[in-house]
Amino acid sequence: MMTRQAVTHLICDCDGVLLDSESIALGVLHRELLPLLPAWPDADEAPSLQEQRSQVLHDAIANRLGMYTDVLLSEVDLEFELGLEAAQMERIHATVALACSEQAQPVPGIVEALQAIRLPRAVASNSDAPRIEAGLKRCGLYPQFAGRIYSGHDVAHPKPAPDVYLAAAAGFGVDPARCVAIDDSVTGVRAAVAAGMHVLGFTGVAHDRKAMARRLREAGAHQVFEDMKQFPQLICELIWLR
Repeated sequence: MMTRQAVTHLICDCDGVLLDSESIALGVLHRELLPLLPAWPDADEAPSLQEQRSQVLHDAIANRLGMYTDVLLSEVDLEFELGLEAAQMERIHATVALACSEQAQPVPGIVEALQAIRLPRAVASNSDAPRIEAGLKRCGLYPQFAGRIYSGHDVAHPKPAPDVYLAAAAGFGVDPARCVAIDDSVTGVRAAVAAGMHVLGFTGVAHDRKAMARRLREAGAHQVFEDMKQFPQLICELIWLR
C-alpha cells in the first residue's frame, strides 16, 4: 500500500465542491430530455409508469454528473434511445452551461472553509474554462483560483482520466502525492485516485448523500464527508500526516 505523504497543495473540483451547480445541471438536463423519452404503450392509462420512467431518467443523469456534458448526453441518449441529434446536444449543452454560470451559488460553507485553509489551491474540472471562470466570479471565489484553473477540455483526456489533476499538480511543480483533491463525483474521484493524490469525497450537495458516500468510497476516496465545516480539520490532519 502506498505511503501517504503530508499534503502541501489543495486541488478542488468546481461543480458540486465550490459551486452548488450540480442540482442546476441535473434539473436542466432532466427537463430537456424528459420530453424525448419514447412513449410507453398504454402510458395514458398508467401514468405511474411514466413517472417511474421519469425517475429512472433522473437517476441516470444524476449518476453521471461530473462527466463531460457531451459524454453524459451520449450515454443517456444510448440508454434511453432518445434519438438526440448533434444540434440538439449542442443546444442542451449550451443551456446547461448558461444556467450553471448564471444561477450557481457557493456550496454552503465553502467560503468559510477556504478562509481557514492556508494551502495554495487550484481548480481541476471537466467543465470548460469560461464556465468555470463565470461561476467562480459570480460567487466571489475567482481571485482565490485565478491563474490556477484547469479544464478537462484543455488536456488529452478528461476525468475519469487523471490528466486534469496531473496538470494542476504540474502547474504547482509538485508531486501529485503532495496534493489533496476534493471531488463530489465518482468520475472525479477516480481521476484523482489515478493521479496518485489523497482524495476527499464530498457529498454535501448530492441528491442522495448516503448512496453517494458509498459510491465515492468504492471509487477510491480515502475519506468522505458531507459538511464543509469538517473540511479544514480534514486538511489540517493531512498537513501533519506522518
